[in-house]
Amino acid sequence: GYYGGSLLRRALAEETYEAAPHVAFLYRQLRGMVTGTEPGDSVEVWFEGGGERSDSFTYQAVSETGNQVLVVAAEDYTGASPDQAPGPHYLDYYLDALTANGIAADVYDVDARDRTAPDHLGVLSHYDGVIWYTGDDVVTREAGRAAGNADRLALDEMLEFRAYMNEGGEVAYTGNWAGQQFTGNVGTQLYDPKDEIACAPLPAGVDPRRCLALRGSGDGTNDVLQYYFGGYVSVLGDGLDESGNAFGVNGIDDPFASLTWALNGGDSADNQDTTSSSVATSGILPPDQFPQFESWPSSRYDKPGGPFDPHTGDQYVYSQIADVSYKRLTREIDVPAGGGSLEFWTSYDTEAAWDHLFVEARTAGGDDWTTLPDANGHTSQATGDSCPEGWRELHPQLDRYQTLNADGTCSPTGTTGEWNAASGSSGGWQQWEIDLSDHAGETVEVSIAYASDWATQNLGVFVDDVTLPDGASTSFETGLDGWEIAGPPPGSGPNANNYVRTDSSGFPVGASITTPNSILIGFGLEGISTAAERDAVMARALEHLLD
Repeated sequence: GYYGGSLLRRALAEETYEAAPHVAFLYRQLRGMVTGTEPGDSVEVWFEGGGERSDSFTYQAVSETGNQVLVVAAEDYTGASPDQAPGPHYLDYYLDALTANGIAADVYDVDARDRTAPDHLGVLSHYDGVIWYTGDDVVTREAGRAAGNADRLALDEMLEFRAYMNEGGEVAYTGNWAGQQFTGNVGTQLYDPKDEIACAPLPAGVDPRRCLALRGSGDGTNDVLQYYFGGYVSVLGDGLDESGNAFGVNGIDDPFASLTWALNGGDSADNQDTTSSSVATSGILPPDQFPQFESWPSSRYDKPGGPFDPHTGDQYVYSQIADVSYKRLTREIDVPAGGGSLEFWTSYDTEAAWDHLFVEARTAGGDDWTTLPDANGHTSQATGDSCPEGWRELHPQLDRYQTLNADGTCSPTGTTGEWNAASGSSGGWQQWEIDLSDHAGETVEVSIAYASDWATQNLGVFVDDVTLPDGASTSFETGLDGWEIAGPPPGSGPNANNYVRTDSSGFPVGASITTPNSILIGFGLEGISTAAERDAVMARALEHLLD
């Protein structure tokens, strides 16, 4: 009812999230249409049903501008990651590009709105398309809070945009770090669902179960980036060369086909010092089987290769995706009397701290199993989260390298050897060098192994350009060249799939990923070098969002 006015009752209608036909809906969202208001009215709303009444809330009725586009400025300039001067800093780049295309837009500045996410019904639903940009924000974090903390605001923003897109809204999501806080690329950021406390460090006496990881979309599944924005996995820094300079960008498909543009310099904001690429979800979930997740790369950085293209040539060995698996690429190697190293290139994206890449070795036919460190520093002895959770029950072989202690911790030593492994994202190709000198003058059996736990899979492991101690090498162009795709060790169940020699056709990578309702952009539009280029990119984005 209105303050000072008569009480109005309105029937409710249901709104649900799309799901596969065999998936039960776990909840319903109820809503009612309030009519008869005038701009300036203060409206109190509550819900009644089954003899129960909800708490009420109040809103101010406002007039609409009639503009089709909303710009959501989510710079977090009042936050802590990084510390910034008062803003917004980059809003004019977006408004100018919109104006150049004849589009008047409204603005929702999250910081100026008391760090409150735009509601999908009260705000977002009034627009045909939304430009959501993040500026220099890395992690949405309240000023004064330490590293490792994220605000509930970060999750609220993502879920409000999910709800908006679920009902047909169209969004372009852009920024130097856009979306990275929802991945493992910036480490685990913890938030309080009640939005009352900082979680790192956890205050004394607070149950640690209260704080949740923002990674994913607050639930570990990453469904919004993967299924709504079409970015299955993100590769941080993929748009930079070895000196940290940003590559140019080439449009390769709708809506950016045939466009080219540069980043930084010119009259840009010159703030693109991170950038990212993503693998389109349709590369992992084929659109003929999963049409609801249709996605494609619409631009690529102007550089040779990509994070999941073969390191050289057209072929490599790929682990594929499967839970509860122990995959091994194996061969025997004759080590010279003076010692020597096994070298190979790998690009990997595994569930951080749960699924691991490692190199096993034993004297040929022997029982002296161990794992070997990478001399280039890409492995560690961190046992991660899967060991204390008991993944030895899945893979008893790991008892040779790890010990689950009585206090629930794990040690990186086992019955015959030590633990050395990598987990998470490699950020592209790495060269590993495995010292085999302990087997000098002997034949050693080596396996490049990838072990996974019960659930949650990332893209997996890629191996290419392997060189043996005698200098013999292979890039798997015509075969495995002496390597064997071995099954799991005794005690592990059969793998659902194994390493396979393949090409990169199943891993479409883009600086931007497009779906029918969204554009996920791995850089900020404000960082495009010239106004003319920004205007052209914005024009194509608008064609897609407002079609």
